[in-house]
Amino acid sequence: MRKPNAIKRLGMVRRKQSMTHEQFVDHWLNVHAELCKKLPGMRRYSVNLIAPESVPVLGYDGFSELWFDSAEALQAALTSPEGKTLLADLPNFTEHIQPILVEDYLMLG
Repeated sequence: MRKPNAIKRLGMVRRKQSMTHEQFVDHWLNVHAELCKKLPGMRRYSVNLIAPESVPVLGYDGFSELWFDSAEALQAALTSPEGKTLLADLPNFTEHIQPILVEDYLMLG
């Protein structure tokens, strides 16, 4: 059986209701992303913004992708001081976040 290229944590994010879409995007890209980039052991990080009008029934404003070598490396990063700071920032711009842990299999790249 093939081994995954990485363990990836997707974070499906719904913006805080008191924020405009623009305020939400600004905080995520300029504050939260800078905190996230400090996670130890993270191989790659991306933010994916969903145009609000494109899929209104989805109920999320975007999702993040955090790549790690293993589930243990992910857990270590989230429990590190940097991870605790990152998680403490979530209520500043999110109403809800749904984490999804996936195995990433690169098929073309």
